[in-house]
Amino acid sequence: MSYKKHIITVLVAIFVATGAANAQQKYALLIGGNYQPGNEIPASNQWNNGQDMGQNGYDEFWNDTYLMWELLYDDPITGYSNDNIEVLFAGGIDYTFQGQYGRYKSLPNYPNIPYITDAAATKTNVMAALDDLANIQEQDYLFIWIMSNGGDVIIPGENNSSFVYLWGYDPANPSEGRLYDSELKAKLDLIPAHKKVVVVQAPHSGGFASELADNLNITFTDNPNEVKTFVKN
Repeated sequence: MSYKKHIITVLVAIFVATGAANAQQKYALLIGGNYQPGNEIPASNQWNNGQDMGQNGYDEFWNDTYLMWELLYDDPITGYSNDNIEVLFAGGIDYTFQGQYGRYKSLPNYPNIPYITDAAATKTNVMAALDDLANIQEQDYLFIWIMSNGGDVIIPGENNSSFVYLWGYDPANPSEGRLYDSELKAKLDLIPAHKKVVVVQAPHSGGFASELADNLNITFTDNPNEVKTFVKN
């Protein structure tokens, strides 16, 4: 079984368990990063090593973001309210690529939802969304999904510090265009939800599992050897 199929299988199992839980509310934050990284992001840090680009960029960035939204919103088990799903994608608008309008657009499939993207996937917007989630309740359930390019900072004798690239990344000011595992950890610690599931689909993202692991978080990254599962008793 490929790692991607493994992730999908695990997610389905989590969603089944979530559907049976007595959570007051279920919230989700979906982050789709820069699908046109160009030369500013090293190829080794790009999704799929910068290979198989679509006509206008990485179609898969939008495909996976849209399908994750659809799985949350339209599945009878998960049943998330669209109001409780925040989508931060690339520059802030739904993506259209040749020949796929009907399948990967909400309007033809859900006439009451013309688009799913709420804002751009910038560092400012991501941090603001995480701050807003600090207002949910302890009995609530939170799911965070990140699809992006990614890298790590290797420090001898310490765990690697992983990060994902966000929209507007500028090599001249890298911290403003990256979300680091330690930053996400600090924000998660302020969110009182009883259960928090984080999935990071990005290269070199294993450090997120090591950093986020505690008794409140269930974390999955691109490295199956780095998957950490912790559930509060």
